[in-house]
Amino acid sequence: MPPELTPGRASPGRDAPRLAVLLLAAAAMLLAACATSRSNAARYQAALQVYARARSLPGFDPYVDTFIRSQNARRLDRNSGCYAKGPGERVVLILMVDRTGRIIEADSEGNSAKAKCFRKAYSGVQMPIPPFFPFPVQLAVI
Repeated sequence: MPPELTPGRASPGRDAPRLAVLLLAAAAMLLAACATSRSNAARYQAALQVYARARSLPGFDPYVDTFIRSQNARRLDRNSGCYAKGPGERVVLILMVDRTGRIIEADSEGNSAKAKCFRKAYSGVQMPIPPFFPFPVQLAVI
């Protein structure tokens, strides 16, 4: 048999399209990772702006106290297992609470494993109903 038809042996002509597809897939994954990082950073910056404006509104401080007491009572941070993902790493989160009290968005300054874990742990959690919405709560965890 000619070498290109020998069982178990790859044909250079047939492998070129596969290699091209693999290279394109790898490039697409790299671009998606870069785009996700930029969108996380952009969302966090937008959340910071909302937080800066909301801090002076009536009812802000009392609700933050209520929010913190509620999350501490439920041990949301401790039960998440996120502290083990980056001991000593500081993660700053801004959580957006909607009119029903549900956390609809969790943004962080970084995109580390610990930050991702905390974003996931808080996303969708039901909290007390805020005095206005969207209500931003800033948390820092170490």
